[in-house]
Amino acid sequence: MTTTSFYDGLLGTVYANAIADQRFVEDDVFTQLVAGADGPALELGSGTGRLMLRLLAAGHDVEGLEISDEMTDVCVTEGSRLGLRPVVHRGSFAPLDASLRGYAVIFCPLNAFSFIVDDALAMTAVRSYAAALKPGGVLALAGSAGEDTLRDGTGWTRRPDVPVAEATLAQVEERRTPDADGRCLRIERIIRIVGPDGTVRRTQRGTQLRRLRPIAALAEMFADAGLDALHAYGTDADHILTGRKG
Repeated sequence: MTTTSFYDGLLGTVYANAIADQRFVEDDVFTQLVAGADGPALELGSGTGRLMLRLLAAGHDVEGLEISDEMTDVCVTEGSRLGLRPVVHRGSFAPLDASLRGYAVIFCPLNAFSFIVDDALAMTAVRSYAAALKPGGVLALAGSAGEDTLRDGTGWTRRPDVPVAEATLAQVEERRTPDADGRCLRIERIIRIVGPDGTVRRTQRGTQLRRLRPIAALAEMFADAGLDALHAYGTDADHILTGRKG
């Protein structure tokens, strides 16, 4: 058994296969923002290109930023298959590199901003996003403060099996545990690759922390970064917050 960063190696491959064709309610919000943008958009944590490639295929001007080489390779390969040439900047969004500037929209889906657990670093990151926006540009971050049900069930859960190459299946077990003060959520996953004969061929474990932030906490960061016209979609449990650069 090996332990890696959360989206490297086997974990990344299984994640890519699991969400490749999924559509989420929040996708509509981000799509509308990008479609109405007066200039290019940047997706933070573009991953395998699940959303970005759809936006490119629809004719929108959008780039990606991704820290995982494996995820980016999947995105570029899939883009090529679709006749697209995605621009993916390699690097972290905590904070954004100063060379990235002039965007009309910067957005971060699937609560990826919660990977920035340290609040001071998160504030620095939000300021860097505001700096990268053109005047009138919009920042949109998905977030979550968690749900009460997390406190009631903290055992291991079997997720749906994920088909992978060579007629094998990935069996996924997951445990989500909030810390005592409710600030962070610890997510553990064990993935077992099982062959057609039922034999476990490979096992890998990964752990990540996500910072649980209510809308009000995220709004304070937006305001501190000079963003106004704040608007929240959803509730504290699952939300998107948008703000505009004056």
